[in-house]
Amino acid sequence: MASSNFGFIYDGQMVSSANALHLPVNCLINMRMHQQWFHDYYNRWWNDMNIIADNSINKELIGGEAWFGKICEQLAENYINPN
Repeated sequence: MASSNFGFIYDGQMVSSANALHLPVNCLINMRMHQQWFHDYYNRWWNDMNIIADNSINKELIGGEAWFGKICEQLAENYINPN
């Protein structure tokens, strides 16, 4: 991933490693609706870096957002505006 311009991560521990290396990543998790609701009841975000910072450091695609159209949209947005 260090040689790529952008990455999607499914594992929360990898998000922490990528942020430590300043690699641009988005978080991707495909939960069932009851799992997502229960998780969002306690946390506003899925990955640990967003939870610890209490801010949206990495964009997240959760549940119904985790499909190829939304993933391609995020990749195009990052290509046009990498900030």
